[in-house]
Amino acid sequence: MVNILQDIIQSEEEALRIENEARQQALAIVAKARKKAETIIEEAFSQGEEITKAILDEAKAEALRERENNISVQKEASERIRMESGMKLEEAVRFIMGKVVDKSWQ
Repeated sequence: MVNILQDIIQSEEEALRIENEARQQALAIVAKARKKAETIIEEAFSQGEEITKAILDEAKAEALRERENNISVQKEASERIRMESGMKLEEAVRFIMGKVVDKSWQ
């Protein structure tokens, strides 16, 4: 009978030991999973920052290209207006000269 009781006690102790080991393994697995999740989150944030920077850099470059294009268009328009103004000025001078010369002959 003593042997049976000792076997039962040993079995219960072994069961408790196995349960404790399982608990420790489960805690280790959870800790490892949390650590891995933190690493993944950090990498995701880092990638997000890199992507954001790339998008902002491209937007800045596009804005600069657009600005340069606008400046070029404005320069062309200013030059065209200046040339047209010069031609109209010449026409106005000829017109006035024609009127003055015609009046002086009358």
